[in-house]
Amino acid sequence: MAAKTINIEVCDQIIKVCRVARKGKSIRMFDSFSFRTPDDCVSDGVIANPQVLGRELKKQLTEHGLHSVKNVVFALSSSKIAVREVKLPLMKGKYLAKAIQTNAEEYFPVDLKNYHITYSVLDTFSGPNAFMRVMVLAAPISMIEGYFQLAEKAGLTVKAIDSCGNSQYQALKCIGGKGVTIYVDVDSTSSLVSFIHGDSLLLQRTFAFGADELIAHYMVATGKDNESYLSALSETDTTSTDFAADQVLSPYDVQEDLSRLVSGIVRSVDFFNSSQWANAASRVVLMGTNRHIIGLRELVAEATGLETLHLDDIPEFSSFTNGAAEAPSYISCIGSSIAPLDLIPSRLRPSSRRSVDDKDATIFPGVLICSLFVLAGIAAAFYSISGYHKSVRELDAMEEEISNLEYTEQIYESYIAYQKGEEAIKTVAANTDTPNSKLVSFFEELEKKMPSSILILSAACTNDGVSMNITVASYTDAAAVISELRSFSSLSQVEVSDIGLSQNEAGIERVLFTVNCLYGENPYLNGINPHGELVLPSGTPSDANAPAETQTQESGEDEQ
Repeated sequence: MAAKTINIEVCDQIIKVCRVARKGKSIRMFDSFSFRTPDDCVSDGVIANPQVLGRELKKQLTEHGLHSVKNVVFALSSSKIAVREVKLPLMKGKYLAKAIQTNAEEYFPVDLKNYHITYSVLDTFSGPNAFMRVMVLAAPISMIEGYFQLAEKAGLTVKAIDSCGNSQYQALKCIGGKGVTIYVDVDSTSSLVSFIHGDSLLLQRTFAFGADELIAHYMVATGKDNESYLSALSETDTTSTDFAADQVLSPYDVQEDLSRLVSGIVRSVDFFNSSQWANAASRVVLMGTNRHIIGLRELVAEATGLETLHLDDIPEFSSFTNGAAEAPSYISCIGSSIAPLDLIPSRLRPSSRRSVDDKDATIFPGVLICSLFVLAGIAAAFYSISGYHKSVRELDAMEEEISNLEYTEQIYESYIAYQKGEEAIKTVAANTDTPNSKLVSFFEELEKKMPSSILILSAACTNDGVSMNITVASYTDAAAVISELRSFSSLSQVEVSDIGLSQNEAGIERVLFTVNCLYGENPYLNGINPHGELVLPSGTPSDANAPAETQTQESGEDEQ
């Protein structure tokens, strides 16, 4: 039976529409199409002009034979939706909702009168200190109202509103797998990265870089206007029969146009690996409309050092979608049909209304008069009995309320105890000498020993160490920087990744690399080379490492 609901994802550049129906543990796609978003109608997921967009949506639905479908589920993609992951004691749904509503101001330090709060339980953990991981979202009510206005102008009724983050998680968790998979939804103006282990969502990050920089470059080079945006998408898609971007854009152009997108993916991977030591990422899967854009797969694989695939290459996803070739482009639309979040404020929910036809209205007065006489007699006869039953009902209601309050009190006490325990741990941690206490001496050493040509683009500090993006004038300077870092007394380990050569607009070449520094006692200062087994013959005493290491450090200082 064909689905009676359409699923729509509204993006800044294109609108995606499809019909999806569940088929056992899989789904089936009936129709799917995309069209260009009219100019000045959508900005970061906010509907700026519902009248114009509504007319265009209604026109497109008619052209694709979907004018008879009246229900719609929207998938929202916007940085204006605030997301926070929290840990709470185990509790039932109605008590969980009250607990989140009570603590919402702690999660989101904004005026919540203008926001709708909802949540989704990610994981539950049993044991002595049982808790649950909960994803809490706050969406601006004004933004949600825009989607109701859009639906009204298009002649549709809003059935549900979901976030793209939840939609994609619902569609991707069916794939499973042993390791951590990084799913990257490559949109035109933004990208969403999801880290999933099995069926558990570990992390989601959104950044404002997509494929639009390359697409815009291609459109300028070929003289295309905004009306030709969809054809530009096809001509930059390596799997399309219209693919022509390799004849227009050089490999250098492709690398430069996609550099911010690739850097965003790499930073997300580095952040995840720094906080999830036990679950390192194992592969990257590209999805979305721009997953096949020229050069992206190769650049991501080179930058991350991980196996990089397209969602089309995953057999489990193909089985889940019954082999629908276009499914990887409509991942948010598909997921919004499975288990959408409650992103509709109560005042925007449709209320059930009773209507009475003319015939019923004609006989209604006579029926009402007769009923009043009958009810008056019954009321007089059983007045005292009804009073007695009323008292009994009130007593039962009070007893039931007391019983419910007892359970609530237990939940409240458990929550307070959980908060006190967490605060105590934080207090102890704050009074403990953490590795970050060495941060000042680390930067003093950095300023003293580093060459003048070094430029630190960014530094991310954690409890375990520092991750820096560095650029220097040459590979010689890069070697000197790495050698000096490994002589720092406050660092136990220094790892280098993503080293490469780039050229700025003036034609000056610079060497860029990322270095991850781990706090701790420096083994080299004690004459120990932690990598000695990799460079020395088996059975060589570890003390033999010391002179070689000292010589390396001295040569590094000479280069300074």
